[in-house]
Amino acid sequence: MEAEWAQVKGNAATLSEQDLQRIDARFTRPRHESLEPVEPLAGPGFDNWAKRNVHGHKVPGYVAVTLSLKKTGVPPGDVTSEQMEAIADLAERYSFGELRVSHEQNLILADVRQADLPALWREARALGLATPNVGLLTNIIACPGGDFCALANAKSIPVAEAIQERFDDLDYLHDIGELDLNISGCMNACGHHHVGHIGILGVDKNGEEWYQVEIGGNQGKTHAAGPDAALGKVLGPSFARADVPDVIEKLIGCYLARRDSEAERFVDVVHRIGIEAFKESVYGNAHQRAASRPRERALA
Repeated sequence: MEAEWAQVKGNAATLSEQDLQRIDARFTRPRHESLEPVEPLAGPGFDNWAKRNVHGHKVPGYVAVTLSLKKTGVPPGDVTSEQMEAIADLAERYSFGELRVSHEQNLILADVRQADLPALWREARALGLATPNVGLLTNIIACPGGDFCALANAKSIPVAEAIQERFDDLDYLHDIGELDLNISGCMNACGHHHVGHIGILGVDKNGEEWYQVEIGGNQGKTHAAGPDAALGKVLGPSFARADVPDVIEKLIGCYLARRDSEAERFVDVVHRIGIEAFKESVYGNAHQRAASRPRERALA
């Protein structure tokens, strides 16, 4: 990257300061007020939501808010027309009329006054959009899968819903800590399974749906140790749909037993100790692994 930049820096394609100012003038920015930062208080439910779903802002007195579309029992990223009408109203009243869609299949109000957070939280909660699970296991990214996509080898949404139901305990989710789980219904990878801390890929075997599990992927979010983008490694033979929640539970159990502290994330443990301990937790010993499933063709 540095070598490529050295070649193009300063050539005819480089934008001048005048060009940058001309482009910048085409963007309309919110008219932020001059506000002092505040720390609104609204009780334990609000505090959990503010910790997970509220994010910092470069303008003092403002924050960005994620409206979670990952409530248990609802397909990840799904929203009704009635909810969208209400969300548009929230955007008008709380975020200068602007609403953004994140790649994690949630909605973001980018310019919310900190003082408005308690009122926004109450309204979002009434709409079912305030689940405090951003960055946690049930904040699943899932492609439409076989339910809606003709390219898919397997369904994604039922797998996501089964995992959400298995881990429908916010206290337990917060104990587990940061964990990205992504599901794709085919190798097109619309669910970004290859960069999930846990990635699930739907595969076709003789006309039947099976699910391959990868661990250790990371989309490169910056945290205490810096950016750490990585592709996941395949755990082993694939699983039937009904077995997937049990597999995830075993992986979580292995992680919790081996982490050094609550601050050590699932993906950090995978990178520190490797995937063998996780294989053992899921398949048993090597002989059991080899005998547990029919031989599979390697996936490109």
